Amino acid sequence: MSENNKYNQKRLPVLPLLEKPLFPETFTTLMLGRPEDVQTMNTIISSDGYFVALYQNKGNPPKFSAVGTLSKVSKFIRLPNNCLHVFISTIKRVKALSFDIAEKAIYAEVEDFDDTISNERTIEPYTRVLKETASSLSQNSAIFSFATDINISNIDDPSLLSFYTAAALASAKGPFLQDILETRSPRSRIEKILSFISAEKEVLDKENIIRNEIFSNIKNRNKEIVLREQIRVLTQELNQITGQQNPQSQSVPMGLMKAGDLYQRAKEKQLPPKYREVVDKELEKLGSLETMNPEYMLTKQYIENIIALPFSFTDSADSYSIHKVKEQLEKDHYGMKEVKERILEFLASRLKAQTSKGAIICLAGPPGVGKTSVGHSIAASLGRKFFRFSVGGMRDESEIKGHRRTYVGAMPGKIIQGMKTTGVVNPVFLIDEIDKMGESIHGDPASALLEVLDPEQNTNYQDFYIDLPYDLSKVLFIVTANDVSRIPEPLLDRMEIIELSGYTPNEKLKIGIDYLVPRLLKKNGLDKKEIRFSKKALSIIAEQYAREAGVRNFEKLIDKVMRKVALSILQDEENLKLPINIKQKDVEKYLGKPIFPLDDIVKADKPGTALGLAWTSMGGDVLLIEAESLPFKGDLKVTGQLGDVMKESVSIAWSTLRKEAYERGLELDFFESNSVHLHIPEGAVPKDGPSAGITLFTALWSMLRDTPAIDGLAMTGELTLTGKVMPIGGLKEKILAARRNSVRTIIIPEKNKRDLDKLDDEVKGDVCFHLVKDISEVMEIAFPHESAKRLTKEELSALNKERKEKEAKAKDEETLSKAKAFERILNWQ
Repeated sequence: MSENNKYNQKRLPVLPLLEKPLFPETFTTLMLGRPEDVQTMNTIISSDGYFVALYQNKGNPPKFSAVGTLSKVSKFIRLPNNCLHVFISTIKRVKALSFDIAEKAIYAEVEDFDDTISNERTIEPYTRVLKETASSLSQNSAIFSFATDINISNIDDPSLLSFYTAAALASAKGPFLQDILETRSPRSRIEKILSFISAEKEVLDKENIIRNEIFSNIKNRNKEIVLREQIRVLTQELNQITGQQNPQSQSVPMGLMKAGDLYQRAKEKQLPPKYREVVDKELEKLGSLETMNPEYMLTKQYIENIIALPFSFTDSADSYSIHKVKEQLEKDHYGMKEVKERILEFLASRLKAQTSKGAIICLAGPPGVGKTSVGHSIAASLGRKFFRFSVGGMRDESEIKGHRRTYVGAMPGKIIQGMKTTGVVNPVFLIDEIDKMGESIHGDPASALLEVLDPEQNTNYQDFYIDLPYDLSKVLFIVTANDVSRIPEPLLDRMEIIELSGYTPNEKLKIGIDYLVPRLLKKNGLDKKEIRFSKKALSIIAEQYAREAGVRNFEKLIDKVMRKVALSILQDEENLKLPINIKQKDVEKYLGKPIFPLDDIVKADKPGTALGLAWTSMGGDVLLIEAESLPFKGDLKVTGQLGDVMKESVSIAWSTLRKEAYERGLELDFFESNSVHLHIPEGAVPKDGPSAGITLFTALWSMLRDTPAIDGLAMTGELTLTGKVMPIGGLKEKILAARRNSVRTIIIPEKNKRDLDKLDDEVKGDVCFHLVKDISEVMEIAFPHESAKRLTKEELSALNKERKEKEAKAKDEETLSKAKAFERILNWQ
């Protein structure tokens, strides 16, 4: 039996090929370094040397191709690092029918995979074309890996010719070569190879054209540089001989003639000494560069950026007075009494001291309360130019400090760009969303911003692109944030925090009438003769459609009504009766059903419920807490997507509940025979913070005693393990949220009395406030009819003694009952 037929239907080891498949009737070498490949080859060598080479794709998961090549190891060399250099002769194509693993190697059952029978007359022209193409390209082309055409000149078999040519394709990828190997028709294989060669030849021709163009351009530029240098030297010699000078050639170097008026502007610009030295050096460098040189535009752009910076304070000197600032703030904003006073105090100290150094203004509050517009008003009242940018989501410090000039596309940071835009040394910079900065591998923007805002550092602020110290001390920086707790501590330490709280319903109504409606009338091209809003309509929009802390959504909804009215006027202008009066009954027509209907009030009117007050970056909100006991033994379960701090508050409330039950003489069997589930609705909304401590306890106590708290009660306060009630923040927002929910009684910590005293009567309304310092005071207010009072030490001791006696008696009775039962069993037996 011949060698080709010897291995039909035989089980052979498989060597995976990751790059390219092998083709039959060729001789090749493989360098094996992967431990699994070396182990497989050792198994092959230790047997008869025959194996199947199968191409393995790089997908996920990797898979073997079904068609491979039967091969035999002719010789091998063991190299250092446990590598093998193997010389292989390939025999024929085979097809793997099945796979199995044995002796730490993969084996395959194979059968022959032969060509289909082809007509020699139809395939002969393809064979000639392939030979001619390979011969013409093999000498000076990178398509083939062989150097001469001697190897293919004597190959007459079309099948062998196609395999040998495919194996020699240098740039062919594994999947294409595997497709060639799996194609049974020699004619189809040759057609695919010719198509590949044609495509590769087109790519190589284009590469040669591009390469020749580049070399030609470089040659011409070098020639131009040499000629220009010769002209310059000859011109200098001629001037020396004749005693004449060309003033233009002295004032403007030849390389700068194409830079427009840059040279003149750079010379006229008043620059500090360090900047003048650098600019002169860069101008000299620019004069020696050709315009086609990539560095020419980089140098020109660098000079442009420097001379665009302002350096003289006299260009925009301060010309403001406190009266003007106060007048502007009153004109642009309603209410905000404390905020306006804080801003006036801040600016008065700077004006009195005749200095621009000092803390940075941080305007903190929920969205839509007017933080950005306050910054605009400050700039307008000071007569300064205004520049605003946001750092929300910023993760790269280069956006603040710029990129070094060595990087492609380098540019200055936001601060230097703002100075260029304003063109003055003392603008007002508003940096929005400072609490939403991120951090990544590209650096920490908060640390970069620290150098900008710190008065002790920003006198010599250094942008990476400019790479020269620049004085920012005359800039008035204002930053805005929704949540102060998310501002990095080093930045927060340098800021003057000014809180902008949410608006009361009356304040929203005043803002709508005096500010929003006039501005939106102008925006939509309307006037008072065409549309009018009643106070009741605006009040309904504010309370039932835009119940947030600010007025942003309030403004959007008024704008929406105006757009609908404008459309009505244009569509039916002749028959429409003007003005259109927007009354209470018309609001639903324009805005649909209310988002917050008056009857949609959160109530804690069942045992096991309590109403808390929460503060978020969006303003205040009410928080319903539910507790339910389950009649089987278990632990406390908590749901509602609570943060770590709030989970700690739950643990404290649970411990306090057990303590209070014990000290008030209640039966403790409840905790042994029941499980408790505590839930805070709107489970998709994350919740965190310590101020829900007393609310959590109240809900648990209401569940334990099966008694609801008094009607219309809400509360807020942090609970300690000893029962103390600690102060909270965001009191104004929480009170406004309670009033929106028709709450008339609020429990707050006693230590928040100073915050309560600062609030206007308009904010407090007719709410009754109870200031507490201990959890027992909370219980007296929430459960006025609570019969279980705290026991004295003597009463508690007597109760414990009685409980122990009952437990001992119960145990004795249980023991006696078991003994009688055992005695009955013995008598029965």
